[in-house]
Amino acid sequence: MCRLRQCKPAVRIALFLALLLCAAITSGGCGDDAPVFNGRAASRDRLVVYEKGGYVWVVEASGEKARKIGETGNLRLGPPAPDGRRMAVLTGVSRNGEWLSGYAAVLSLNGRLKPVVGPQGPLLQEPGEVAWVGNSLVLASLDSIWIAGEEGRVFRAKALYTTRSSGSERVWYPRAVPGGREISFWITSNEGEESLVRARLVTLSVRGGTTRAIFTETIWAGGEAPVDVLWSQDGKYALVYCEPAGGGNCWWLLDGETGARKAVLSPEAGDPQWLPGSKAIVYAPRAALQLPDYEVLDVLTGKKHPFAGIPNWVTWLEVSPDGKMLLLARAAGDDGLKYDLYTASVGGTNIKKIAEGAGDAFWQP
Repeated sequence: MCRLRQCKPAVRIALFLALLLCAAITSGGCGDDAPVFNGRAASRDRLVVYEKGGYVWVVEASGEKARKIGETGNLRLGPPAPDGRRMAVLTGVSRNGEWLSGYAAVLSLNGRLKPVVGPQGPLLQEPGEVAWVGNSLVLASLDSIWIAGEEGRVFRAKALYTTRSSGSERVWYPRAVPGGREISFWITSNEGEESLVRARLVTLSVRGGTTRAIFTETIWAGGEAPVDVLWSQDGKYALVYCEPAGGGNCWWLLDGETGARKAVLSPEAGDPQWLPGSKAIVYAPRAALQLPDYEVLDVLTGKKHPFAGIPNWVTWLEVSPDGKMLLLARAAGDDGLKYDLYTASVGGTNIKKIAEGAGDAFWQP
């Protein structure tokens, strides 16, 4: 589970807000011919997807009907489409030191794989650089933002935005702004000193045009930029993570319309998630702890209170998209990479064990 952790000034942060709620590849469940409700495939029970033993598994939240649905191999799961019927993935994933990269593709729940193809062929991407906006993918690659729509057996990409700085700027982490008309992404440029860069969070229409800067900060960065953003479901607010040069606050609550911002959370906080209704965030105030506590922040009043009923053995948690259930992880072993997984009602009741020794795990949207 790749999750934003605590702020560490002057140190490159590799734990970004993936919070990628990955969809399941189900051979016996809801495929392309499954019934649809509100544009999504219906299911009898909310599903959890997880990795274990080199395979991808899907299981109902009740713990029933666990089934192996494919090998992970050199495939890396990415974010699901809004309709829950397909997901972005990286294929042919390879590692070069600390860097992972692979070729972008779209995998449907019935197992069909469609590559993302640009003018020069398949697009090589890094994790976190792919997002959905409606039925299209947006991708960041060096100095360009691409948008890819489905065309027959492929998703064909065209450039939506390219910097005009002759290689001195780079784009990062595209995200859909709820509403389907805009995306956000980061642009970084060197400030002259080693590892000191200027980071701008901008929005852009999905039809292209001119970017609008909504957040700017000078940051430390070596390799990838330690920035990200998590939009509220209504698109009004953005929770911005940005590691400023010289230390200080890492978390801001940003009004997406006015650009007004205020510092929230402490530098040690991490693992934030918007709760349904776009008025509150659940987060770990001391994210570096092996067994962190969780709190809820009311973004309108600034008041905080404990996220009640969480067992004291929880390593991390994830709230289901409808806000009614929790996915709870308990460390299994000493390597910090395997977990026993549980589901529970919000409040920590009705706890059910659904998997042992799992790796990454996500709710299906």
